Amino acid sequence: MAWPPGKHFETLISRAKEFFDAISIGRHEIGSSHALIELEGIWKQFRVIISEIHRQDGSWRYAYYILDSENKIVHAFDNSPDISAVKQKYGLDWKSDFHEEIPHEHNGKATISLSSNLFSFEAFLTWLDDNF
Repeated sequence: MAWPPGKHFETLISRAKEFFDAISIGRHEIGSSHALIELEGIWKQFRVIISEIHRQDGSWRYAYYILDSENKIVHAFDNSPDISAVKQKYGLDWKSDFHEEIPHEHNGKATISLSSNLFSFEAFLTWLDDNF
């Protein structure tokens, strides 16, 4: 993705408005070293929270969360550092990789499973449409 990711954020917001109801943009900032967007909306009876942080070096962090009416996780995809994901990936040697951003998903039963690739917003929309 080209820096800054303004066009990407414009597309993300446009797609979110097509897909979700009651869109609310919490943060939308583009700085010299990183850019971030946080938004939420309603999908059927679920609250959906979207967050992406893009860095100038091309790396990025994401979190796509689906919550129920009690704000409990129904399903989520992210690559934020997570001790459970790090332990799954590295086993007993997890401590030196504690801050690694590992793609993984959470289900409503607090189970975490590793993902093989970064999960894009478009992939999240496809997954959401296919599974709900």
